[in-house]
Amino acid sequence: MHSLIKLSALIFLSATVAQAAPAKEKHDGYKVRIYNHCQLVSEHKMTAQQIEVYQRLMQHEQAMHKLERPIKAIEPQMDKLTAQIEQISELAVQETDETLHINKSYLRQQEHIAQQIEQLVEQHRADFEALEKQGEKIAAVADDFEQQLRPLTEGVEHDNIQIISPEKAAESYHCYSSL
Repeated sequence: MHSLIKLSALIFLSATVAQAAPAKEKHDGYKVRIYNHCQLVSEHKMTAQQIEVYQRLMQHEQAMHKLERPIKAIEPQMDKLTAQIEQISELAVQETDETLHINKSYLRQQEHIAQQIEQLVEQHRADFEALEKQGEKIAAVADDFEQQLRPLTEGVEHDNIQIISPEKAAESYHCYSSL
């Protein structure tokens, strides 16, 4: 009976270690690289707290991308209407050194297009408000993440931070300091 208990304990321990190993490996995949003037200054494994906040930030970012879809869908229409207003504005007011001519017909067209833009924005007001709220959430979590990284960056001169995760493999670092 005693050997059965030892065997059960050994199986339980093996299963626990097997389950814990992938979690540790997953945590090992998270790193922070700190750069200054295109040179790697330091690299750190992320702590569990840093990873948790980073994952929350990524979740909020994904939610933001979903919320942006309806707005991106109306961008071509908004761009077209904005271009029309700009074109009509140039025609509506003609100015020389001596005269100023305002064409009221063009002003009415301009007003009509402005109303179309207002209607389009009003139709998507809920989308814009959702984006604003999500932006506030992202800002709050980004502040938390910045606080989590502060011990790594305090006293270290840097101009860029790269996060490496299992989902986002280490990419070649592109330096733009010469621009």
